[in-house]
Amino acid sequence: MHDSTASQPDSIDPIGLLASEVLRDLYEAVTGQEAGAVRSYRDEDAILLLLRFARNESADVDGDDFVPFLDTAILAMPGMVASAVEARTGQRLAPGNLSVCAERGLAVLAFSVLEEPAELESDEDLFRIDAGTLTTASSGASPAPIES
Repeated sequence: MHDSTASQPDSIDPIGLLASEVLRDLYEAVTGQEAGAVRSYRDEDAILLLLRFARNESADVDGDDFVPFLDTAILAMPGMVASAVEARTGQRLAPGNLSVCAERGLAVLAFSVLEEPAELESDEDLFRIDAGTLTTASSGASPAPIES
């Protein structure tokens, strides 16, 4: 679900909406349960995502061992949300602060929307090595063959 702020009641932010969906999917993949709620709020170049989860979930999975696992998983989520949004839209998000309150079942993720969207070049090979960047040894000897 996407909630807009009072300053923009009629607008829907597609980046915030996508980020909310990604966060919801990530949470479900990690915990195996649906999030209680996910909300997105945007004000100019700032996006806040609120994740509501059941407080008793930590008691359902092996007692106290699940709480550190959930905390670690939530710590990784801002970077994964930013990467997924960039991959799908080309819009870059910079992850900011993260606040988790397990007792209340609430996590808040902050992002900054960067000015210039990333360029999507599907035909570019990220692992290509250009011949111009390679240098040979100065002794004139050929390099040793690589054995497998």
